[in-house]
Amino acid sequence: MSPTKRKAQEKEDGTVDHTSSVKQLKKHVSNYAATPIIHGSGSHSNIATTTTKVVVKAEEEHNGPIVTRNALMWFRNDLRIRDNKALYAASMRSKVGGTGNNHFLIALYIISEEEWAEHDEAPVKIDFWMRNLVTLKASLDKLAIPLVVKTARKKTDVVKVVEEVVEGMGVSHVFWSQELMVDERKRDRVVREALARKHPSVYVEEHEDQLVVPAEDVRTKTGNPYAVFTPFYNTWCKLVETESHYLEITEMSDANPLKAKEIYVEYFKAKPPSSHPHPLDVDEMKRRYPAGEDEAHARLDKFVQEKAKKYHQGRDVPHQDGTSMLSPYLNAGVLSTRQCIVAARIANKNKIQSGDDGLKTWIKELGWRVCLLDWIRAFQPKTERVQWTDNNEHFQRWTEGKTGFPIVDAGKQLKATGYMHNRLRMIVACFLVKDLLINWQQGEKYFMNNLIDGDLASNNGGWQWSASTGTDSQPYFRVFNPLLQSQRYDPKGEYIRRWVPELKSLTDKQIHDPSQALSPKDFAKLGYSKPIVEHAKAKARYLEEFKRALGLS
Repeated sequence: MSPTKRKAQEKEDGTVDHTSSVKQLKKHVSNYAATPIIHGSGSHSNIATTTTKVVVKAEEEHNGPIVTRNALMWFRNDLRIRDNKALYAASMRSKVGGTGNNHFLIALYIISEEEWAEHDEAPVKIDFWMRNLVTLKASLDKLAIPLVVKTARKKTDVVKVVEEVVEGMGVSHVFWSQELMVDERKRDRVVREALARKHPSVYVEEHEDQLVVPAEDVRTKTGNPYAVFTPFYNTWCKLVETESHYLEITEMSDANPLKAKEIYVEYFKAKPPSSHPHPLDVDEMKRRYPAGEDEAHARLDKFVQEKAKKYHQGRDVPHQDGTSMLSPYLNAGVLSTRQCIVAARIANKNKIQSGDDGLKTWIKELGWRVCLLDWIRAFQPKTERVQWTDNNEHFQRWTEGKTGFPIVDAGKQLKATGYMHNRLRMIVACFLVKDLLINWQQGEKYFMNNLIDGDLASNNGGWQWSASTGTDSQPYFRVFNPLLQSQRYDPKGEYIRRWVPELKSLTDKQIHDPSQALSPKDFAKLGYSKPIVEHAKAKARYLEEFKRALGLS
């Protein structure tokens, strides 16, 4: 279906496409003037962006009239009030058909630790979510929107929690932002089915708000998903550049009538969890990653104004502060990908694929992030035949930064900070898979267990790219040489000295390969590990095994 001609339609699962007709909503709610979202500080703060009116389903689409009571917004990985399609639609619905101040928008957040554990969510990431939950509540409080925080002791209890809130708070419409992962889609389907079965008068609206351009619009001429990033990105860019509605920023939710603060006083007084136990320095994590939309937008503005134009040069230099550091905020939905693209495009004089090298490179990275959401879990079946080693000692030494390869061991940054520079992620991932011949899924899980910005699609896609098992991954015969990677991206050893301090006294030349640069006696004095493999032999072993698995030998 053409993106420009897509009509409002009900999905087979009973949810409603967020592209429902604006004119239908105006039958119920009028005079909602579009107001620009002003965010952050600096030169982009006063730019009035076009807004999208996300609308609700009209009465004529149902068999009989819709009875609107309270509207419920279920927050998950979209912890923001700006540019949130589902939240705005819920706000509009709460105003339909009301008399006086009797209908309200209510917010819900469910703590589901069993789900988090099954998904290998890092404790430091959950802590970041909780800190952002506090700032979200403060923002909602200003709009007189109560935030209900519930705990599901088991993941199967999530359905019951939603039902109880719907029943107990007089909800007629439930809204949420679509999550694209398999388990989350299954959970949402079960919730919809339960509500349809027990509460047939309650309507569910699911809003796609992660991909910028809906997946069904970015397809080949035959209607199939792209298997290679470049044509995907070219099509995606063409749509974004020619169809302005894709980058329209959704306006802010309206405030509830102040009466809501009296009716739901217990929720306004309640304090949500503000932290989650994790092994890192709590104060340092708060300093590195302050919570809240204001902080996220301030970082976005600063990056676009001060660093983005050099992004193409600095993004691969691990010791430099050349990246945006926005990934934790994007992962938690405190900031939307669309907001980032809009800010970059404005700075790039309304260009996406041309213009400033740094800005267009960063926009392309955002496009890669979106692409991986579309490709989640895609892989090359033949690579399942690879016979990985089961060397637990090598895996442990890899996690502890004791491989004897300095640039790989500098990956200890992850355990110390919950973060690892993207270039290092590629280097250490390639080393685990192609030098140690250890299953990439072990590394994927380890990253998820430790990353503050761990994103299933990005992490899975990154590991499969490095392992040459995924869609459009690097060719199997491309194997990073740790020494050459070190010399190229950390030529003076600045990153290595920061994270492998036992080598800080070495010269810029010695630090990349100390076991070969020093005499055995001098090397022993360092207290540093000897290389656990010989790269040339390890590479040969890997290539032989992959050729066998792919049927090339």
